[in-house]
Amino acid sequence: MVFTGFFDTLVGQLGYKELAAAGICNSIFFLVAVFPMGVTMAFATIVGMLQGKNKTSSYNLLARDSALITVGLALVTTLVTYVFIQEFHVFGQTADVAALATPYLTLLMWSMPPMLIFFFAKNLCDGFGFTFGGMVITLAALALNVFLNWVLIFGKFGFPAYGLNGAGYATIISRIFLAVSMLWLMLRSDKVPIIARSFIRSFTDFSRITFFRKIWQIGFPTGLQYFFEVGAFAGAAIMAGWLGSQELAAHNLAITLASLTYMFAGGISAGSSICVAKAYGNGNTTNVKNFGKAGLVIGLIVMIVFASIFFFFNTLLTQLFTDEPRVVLMGSQLLILAAIFQLSDGIQTISIGILRGVADVKVPSLLIFIAYWIIAMPLGYLMSHTSDTTVFWHGVNGIWLGLSIGLTLSACVLSYRFYSLLRNS
Repeated sequence: MVFTGFFDTLVGQLGYKELAAAGICNSIFFLVAVFPMGVTMAFATIVGMLQGKNKTSSYNLLARDSALITVGLALVTTLVTYVFIQEFHVFGQTADVAALATPYLTLLMWSMPPMLIFFFAKNLCDGFGFTFGGMVITLAALALNVFLNWVLIFGKFGFPAYGLNGAGYATIISRIFLAVSMLWLMLRSDKVPIIARSFIRSFTDFSRITFFRKIWQIGFPTGLQYFFEVGAFAGAAIMAGWLGSQELAAHNLAITLASLTYMFAGGISAGSSICVAKAYGNGNTTNVKNFGKAGLVIGLIVMIVFASIFFFFNTLLTQLFTDEPRVVLMGSQLLILAAIFQLSDGIQTISIGILRGVADVKVPSLLIFIAYWIIAMPLGYLMSHTSDTTVFWHGVNGIWLGLSIGLTLSACVLSYRFYSLLRNS
């Protein structure tokens, strides 16, 4: 999913203004989408708990209630995105960026429902340990998106050159493919005990147990966690846009690369969460601790590798997106900062997942809010607007330094909380 945004961002080869417009649109889109995406992650956690307690008869009911919540969230988030498009001026972007951004964001809006339907089906499959099918589908969708980007952005095979909007059309088509394929896999695979006929029949019978309350108990705080974090990065993109189009372009290319590496930690977090949830469901505290520790160790090793890549190849990676000298310079500096916070980012993400596995979601939400919105964002704003233009943290660097501090604080308190909960259990 993030690779889709990565290849959309390569429209920077058209110009830094297109790169800036793509960045602000993807930031706004995921600011809206991340809350329902977080809610759908509760589906996998609840499946793990049901497996741990051997409550196999409830799978279809969980799938039904999860589907209804997903559809409701898709309608609401599409409407919210539409309002943002109509009031795009509130983001304070330059006129040339806004002119490119609003039609592209409109196209992204139409990809919201199929994207959330994909996450509904994917998280249920993940909960049953069937992650391979989702991986294959997402890789196929990525290949489709890359091909359509090439065709529609640059005008191949007789198609007009749509430019940035071509990336939007490609995203819609690839996300529809994701939704349809993942639903088919969920209902047809023998590795997922959700039967199509029983799933459809469950919509006519609400006399038995429902999972709405349980989904919201875990999903709502989880959605807030991701909203606070992604909201901070979206806010950082908006603040970078206040500084200028080139600053926004540099921020966008750096955050696109950092988002790619974050997804590897996110995958480890999701796997650790499911394993922890199963152990928690059957009351095995030792396995809860072992799975949590294993997730943190694996995540730390992976993020050290990515940090090294960012540090040693910062300029080369920046030049993938643009050849504008000032944007390359700013982007390469931001990747140095990204290399520094890779470790904190990985530990924080995995800590969130393993805490979710033991149904601890409310306090972590508050801690993440404090780390990002009480400390990181104000600090980033103050440093970026310092009057001394010779210091390293002046401009967009200051925004990223503030985010780095917030990530580090969040990683420390969340990992400490996991071990303190186990110690007191």
